[in-house]
Amino acid sequence: MHGVPNLRILIVGGGAVAEELLSRLDLKTHSVIVVEKDPERRRILSQRYDVQVIAKDATDVTLYTTDIRMSDIDVVIALTGRNEINLFVLAVAKMYNVPFRLAKVTDSRLAELLRNLDLGIPVCQPSLVASIISNFLQTLREPWYLASLGEYKLYLISLSETDRASGQKVNDLGIPNDIKIILIFDGSNIYYPSEDTVLGPGFQLLVLAKANIDEVIRYLKG
Repeated sequence: MHGVPNLRILIVGGGAVAEELLSRLDLKTHSVIVVEKDPERRRILSQRYDVQVIAKDATDVTLYTTDIRMSDIDVVIALTGRNEINLFVLAVAKMYNVPFRLAKVTDSRLAELLRNLDLGIPVCQPSLVASIISNFLQTLREPWYLASLGEYKLYLISLSETDRASGQKVNDLGIPNDIKIILIFDGSNIYYPSEDTVLGPGFQLLVLAKANIDEVIRYLKG
């Protein structure tokens, strides 16, 4: 969330996902409150991150009426290990007109319910992981055409260990100007590559190409 104007963020649930999120946030820019009832998790988060940590159960209504000024919150992110609690948190956030609301869920039906009730944005872990793996398998042999942008076409390509580009720097591939790698997903992060970025097996590449598909395959997969 670098480059985003200052946000006041409430994270409910201080587990592994919350900690990973905190490690990626610019905590000098954003003001973050974490709600976590487990004392050991509170101790870890307080020591590692410059955030306010509140010791309370997420279902305690006084959390939202007394401990936190909900009218000041820009984003609520529900990351507890229980779907029903995350649903409750988003319902409370909507009641207080918090503009951005997200929740971790483990059931695609609950994710659909969240969308239908306009409670917020669901991040369904099983569906997300399955989608990433499915996309990898579909694009392992040949590029997957996504869309046309004028004279250019957008492709998704996955690299295997035996592909030409695997283990090579982008700059060393000799790719012509009409083939551009515009985004990389390495399994953990999505980012724009530099000329010195080393491509690895399992990387998924978003490629914009004016060249025909055979040229794209030749330069990236060999």
